[in-house]
Amino acid sequence: MKQLIGLILGMTLLVSNTHALDFGVGVKAGTLGAGVDLSFGLTKTINARIGFTGVDVDSEQETLSVGDPGLEEDMFATLDADYGANGLLFDWYVFDGTFHVTAGMVKNNGAMELSAALQTGVTYTVGGQPFDSNDIIGNIGGSVNLGDSYQPYLGIGWGRKADDDPGFSLSVELGVALLDPEAQLQATLNPGGSLTQAELDALLRDTEDEFESELDEFELFPVLSLGLNYAF
Repeated sequence: MKQLIGLILGMTLLVSNTHALDFGVGVKAGTLGAGVDLSFGLTKTINARIGFTGVDVDSEQETLSVGDPGLEEDMFATLDADYGANGLLFDWYVFDGTFHVTAGMVKNNGAMELSAALQTGVTYTVGGQPFDSNDIIGNIGGSVNLGDSYQPYLGIGWGRKADDDPGFSLSVELGVALLDPEAQLQATLNPGGSLTQAELDALLRDTEDEFESELDEFELFPVLSLGLNYAF
């Protein structure tokens, strides 16, 4: 985020000291949260756009299934979720009007912090290894990040170009961004239980892989946003 903000400030300073570039600013809200865009006219029909969004979501109680297929058991989790993204995009105004095709790179900053409680007295089986809920002290904690790196983005939209006459306009954008999920879990071993630390670590890694595999089924993240823009 600091690198993106630095890039935005640098490009804004460049624009403020030259008349060679037309630019615009906008606010938007959608499936990636709420945020701002800065757009710069590179040619008559191509804009470069930098944007970032974010939103906090209230904690939710969820029931998650854990275990090998056919042997799943529930655990009860509290999830604190954040959604947002950074992006470097290029808008091509195909017909020199308001319609444009967008391509670029987006890093999905969506993340969930979780604290999950196992059912008391239940045997879970992960990676063929059974373990009792009493083998772990307290809750399983961790995080699931929807994006670990910048991924390709493709979309379409409607909105004025940066080199249009000064003024306000509305914008709409539809697209898809790839997910690059990563899960990290931690738990405290019960020294009096039946697991060793190595077995517990292996169980956590297998559970992380399960979370990531489930998210991979939704690797195309839908993007819909509405915005209000001003061209200078």
